[in-house]
Amino acid sequence: MSFYRKYRPQTFSNLVGQPHVSQTISNALKLDRVSHAYLFTGPRGTGKTSTARLLAKSINCLNVKDAEPCNSCEICQDIMDGRLIDIIEIDAASNRGIDEMRDLREKINFSPTRARSKVYIIDEVHMLTKEAFNALLKTLEEPPAHVYFILATTEVQKIPETILSRCQRFDFKRIDEKVLIDRLKFIAAEEKIEADEKALEMIAHHAEGGLRDAISLFEQLTIDGKLIYDHVCSVLGISGFASIEKLFGFLQTNEVKAALDEVHELYMDGFDLNHFTKRFLEFLRKKMLAAVNGNDGAETAKILSWINHFQEAYDQSRYATIPQLPLEVAIVKSTGTLEKDGQTVHEEMKENVTDHRLPRDHKGLAAQPQPPQVQVEKPLQNETAAPETAQKKSPQTELTSDTIQSHWGRVIEHIKNPAVKRSFQATTLLKVSGHDLTLSFPSHFHMEKLMQPSFRVEVEEAFQQVFSQSVKILGEVRKVAAEVNEAGKELEDTMKDIFQGEMV
Repeated sequence: MSFYRKYRPQTFSNLVGQPHVSQTISNALKLDRVSHAYLFTGPRGTGKTSTARLLAKSINCLNVKDAEPCNSCEICQDIMDGRLIDIIEIDAASNRGIDEMRDLREKINFSPTRARSKVYIIDEVHMLTKEAFNALLKTLEEPPAHVYFILATTEVQKIPETILSRCQRFDFKRIDEKVLIDRLKFIAAEEKIEADEKALEMIAHHAEGGLRDAISLFEQLTIDGKLIYDHVCSVLGISGFASIEKLFGFLQTNEVKAALDEVHELYMDGFDLNHFTKRFLEFLRKKMLAAVNGNDGAETAKILSWINHFQEAYDQSRYATIPQLPLEVAIVKSTGTLEKDGQTVHEEMKENVTDHRLPRDHKGLAAQPQPPQVQVEKPLQNETAAPETAQKKSPQTELTSDTIQSHWGRVIEHIKNPAVKRSFQATTLLKVSGHDLTLSFPSHFHMEKLMQPSFRVEVEEAFQQVFSQSVKILGEVRKVAAEVNEAGKELEDTMKDIFQGEMV
């Protein structure tokens, strides 16, 4: 038997990580105020089905004491073995139609075969069709006295309000990492497994609050009665905490080459760079909070800048053709490698090399050369920069329609996703209001597509790379297109009237 099934909690006192749920249900059982319909919602592997079975046992146990099932009577034994036909578990993912709910309604009025009550546990209930929900609603409104419903879901937002209003809802939370580690230590002691502390921490972190996933990984990665940290890292493709601390140290000392070498080594060793970036962001968050609590403004500002760079890397990693590139770019930005003696490397090159390729505007025409102050290539200044520096750069960072139009082609070049680029090329700049840029779209299709959060962020990042400042993209459908559509509709209606008149 797998560890997860073997160590499934059989009493409410052994339910891990959900004290608010176990305490409330236990009180209801003691006071004989059990609801006829419950809704358990929360992330996967947090104990929803286990709690449903515990409740079913407590309702029907022959020797229940202090709301806890005895686990020794024949009813409890049959429920634990899955033999009691009065406990009906339904997987809504494969039984989602109205026919299944109608069949449930027909059988629900029959008395229990052996137990005192029938308990229906419907897992992944959000998968039911609209018609099936309507059929279930009729049963939930006036259930027979001997029937209880326990609905479980990971996507409560898909449950109709009419169903929610008839259920007593419990929200299951992600289980704290320390609680997961303690549970894994208990299982290791019971199974006589030698487990490294760091290995347990790595598994608990990777499980992201799910006890079932943590126990499954623990069992999978145990070899010959041992759980070894290096083996866990190797199988999961996760680098150790040492790599995170090393990278942070390299950023602190501006050792860009050493930081890039660390990323290259992680990539060559087969580690998941996307997961590494996520863990590094978590590490930076803790450092940021520590700096805030210590009233260290300079350190806080620096770490905030790093968080922005590595969050950008994490977002772009999904589309990166070279897996390590977004992380490497974040390192280069964070170590200030782009700056040299107060000038960006790009500006230094412009002083010595004449670029014969003039930038193109959004119509593909060659734009006129711009004065130096319009070429805004300097990165965002730290909030602690001297006032004189900020005053000198303020004219360069001003966004105007002319400035944006002259650099439109460069913005397009910075958009990497082909679908985003196609929709953006169909737009024109409508107006500029501070940092709000309103784009005109030829149709609702292009606007809805480009205004999706991930797509809009990519466009806003392209503007930031060109103009070195944040912008917010807004959209409007061109009025001309809307008027043409409306005129076409009116013409169609008129032609129908004429045609009908001729027929008469």
